[in-house]
Amino acid sequence: MLFASRTPPVEVERVARATEALAAGGIPVPALYRVEPEERRIVQEDLGTVHLADGRAQGLDLRGLYRQAVSLLPRLQALDLDTCPSPPLDAERMNRELQHFARGAVASGGPALDEDLTHLAEAAAALPTVLCHRDYHARNLLVQDGQRLRVIDHQDAMPGPAPYDRVSLGYDPYVQLADETRDALAGDAPGTAIVAVQRLCKAIGTYAHAGGPWAACLAPAARQARRLLPRTGLVLHVLDAALVPLALRGNTAAAVRTGGTS
Repeated sequence: MLFASRTPPVEVERVARATEALAAGGIPVPALYRVEPEERRIVQEDLGTVHLADGRAQGLDLRGLYRQAVSLLPRLQALDLDTCPSPPLDAERMNRELQHFARGAVASGGPALDEDLTHLAEAAAALPTVLCHRDYHARNLLVQDGQRLRVIDHQDAMPGPAPYDRVSLGYDPYVQLADETRDALAGDAPGTAIVAVQRLCKAIGTYAHAGGPWAACLAPAARQARRLLPRTGLVLHVLDAALVPLALRGNTAAAVRTGGTS
């Protein structure tokens, strides 16, 4: 793993300590071979190139792999890391994440949309808090030997709403899954729909800002957000209206085969 030239050595050390702590907690992250903070480099285990997102094309046991992905989360949630970035995934941070959506993904909305997004972030932040991976989806889960999952892109794990990682996995727009499968993966913990809508809108903002191939993710993410909005119990009419044109974009449900979104 190579870091940007401006990355301070202390950040390299933080990522290494986070990896070691997760491994000690039973999370199958890459093994560390050498940490070189001054060179801004970590030498770690090569986990290959097969992602869970490739599972259907590879003929893998998707049911078993997704079951394994869900089973890892209680171990992660039970950990108490001292390497988490600050601030945590609280209302202020989640609302700030939604600004890409408000400013770059929708044509209009103004203060009324901002009010809906603030309400959404506050409702998500009011839920019980656990340690969250923050980007737990099929592109960040690698498959070894066709059956064992390994977790990557974990360096920014931090406290956040309890349903966060399961909704990230379940409503992942990089893969095509039936809605009932998505709902089962996301679970039914209190506030699941609230966190899912926040996460999806945050992701939509990221896709809109990035452009290019990420545009293929806008419609499926918006459709899921609109489908889940009524389950939140919140009155977010302006947000719903802002999602409509995004959800009606062309047939863009195909999985994107590049990168991550954290």
